[in-house]
Amino acid sequence: MPNTWVVAADSTHAEIYLVERIGAPFKRIKDLANAEGQLKGRDLTTDRPGRSGDGMGAGSHAMSAAEAPREHITDGFARDICHFLESARSRGRYDRLIVVAPPDFLGRLRKAITPAANQLVVESIAKNLVGVHGDQIRERLETYL
Repeated sequence: MPNTWVVAADSTHAEIYLVERIGAPFKRIKDLANAEGQLKGRDLTTDRPGRSGDGMGAGSHAMSAAEAPREHITDGFARDICHFLESARSRGRYDRLIVVAPPDFLGRLRKAITPAANQLVVESIAKNLVGVHGDQIRERLETYL
């Protein structure tokens, strides 16, 4: 069986496991953490949004960000995970990839993954299994590991 990596991730953590053969235990090979993703919304920004006058009248209006700070941080973490996966792929560290993440974060990973790494994805599952023991992850996967 080719080396298979299983990535269990959410917006704040990623756990990467190696499965060397069918029935073998999962070996945790990497943990990634998104410390900023654990902050409260008010702690992600330094001050209130800027103000803008429209030139007409005496009022001003609050400006809104195009992307919320939490969304920006979450997208960055998805890119960090995919950068790690691409680096490992280019060094031949895995042959197959299984990605397990909650639906919203799975979508972010799909946007961030390189085409070359994406070709090695054999299964993606929309579930949050971060923090679940490797053997329990195996039970929830549709493929036989």
